[in-house]
Amino acid sequence: MRQLIQILLLGLIGLGTTHCGSEKGAFFTLGRPLLLIAGQDTNHRGVSAYTLEGIPVGSIANFRVEASSPRGLAYFDDDTVLVAVDGSDGVSKLNLDGTKEIFHGSSNLNGNIYDMELGPDGYYYVIESNRIEVFNDLGERQASKLINTTTGSCTLSNPRSMTIDFNGYLVVTNQGGAGNILRYDISGDTATCVSSVAFGNSPYGVLAHSNGYLYITTQGDDTIYRADPDGSNAVEIWTVDLTILRDPTQILELPNGDLLVASSFTDTVERIQTDGTRVGSDPFIQDVYSLNVSDMIIIGVD
Repeated sequence: MRQLIQILLLGLIGLGTTHCGSEKGAFFTLGRPLLLIAGQDTNHRGVSAYTLEGIPVGSIANFRVEASSPRGLAYFDDDTVLVAVDGSDGVSKLNLDGTKEIFHGSSNLNGNIYDMELGPDGYYYVIESNRIEVFNDLGERQASKLINTTTGSCTLSNPRSMTIDFNGYLVVTNQGGAGNILRYDISGDTATCVSSVAFGNSPYGVLAHSNGYLYITTQGDDTIYRADPDGSNAVEIWTVDLTILRDPTQILELPNGDLLVASSFTDTVERIQTDGTRVGSDPFIQDVYSLNVSDMIIIGVD
């Protein structure tokens, strides 16, 4: 039945897209809460919406005209998200009706753009090559808060993903070097290094779960780990099965505590419990919009 509903909804989406002549969400009635996913595959390069049951609502917008790939999503308000894009190298403000505008675009943001995170200080953090740029809610660059390549014992080396832990620390995964998990205290005028733990196996996605642990996806061994808040004492929770999870990217927590994990090789999103048990026998999401998922966010949760 769930698959039938998905097919019917996708059919309606296709009709709406043909009628309107563009991939926008203006003709959808978007309820709340919503799961938004960013897909960086060149055939899509867009942001799409789903219910928290994984049922597709529709494509909100794409960045094909800009020849850009959405890499990071961050909350702005209940109707708007910020999208960090690689290619045109900047940050766009995307309304759920499909309209978008430039939030920040300058020569200061012109490297390899990856994840984006809203900090507890109200500033937005964007991975740009081997540093992290910082912006206020007006899109103004905060030069003094820039996290440079080396800060104390923390060194950024091909960083990929970020999360905010229960201490308010910014946690970052490195794919380069020893695959370190870095933590920064961002409560002051400038960030300071809290810890740097060698993790290995090319970590990508990182989630600070409500249970106090970090959950980390690794592309070196296609695995999901649970670790202490600094990335130490890692325990494998997902046994490798390349038919299900391969080259995992981002990881997200559902309101009930389950994990959503994007598998970029299989173009799917999997739902997995914190003990590593897969929920169901089919992917949570597998459709034309789940191609090479780069980020996920839930909005509208009370």
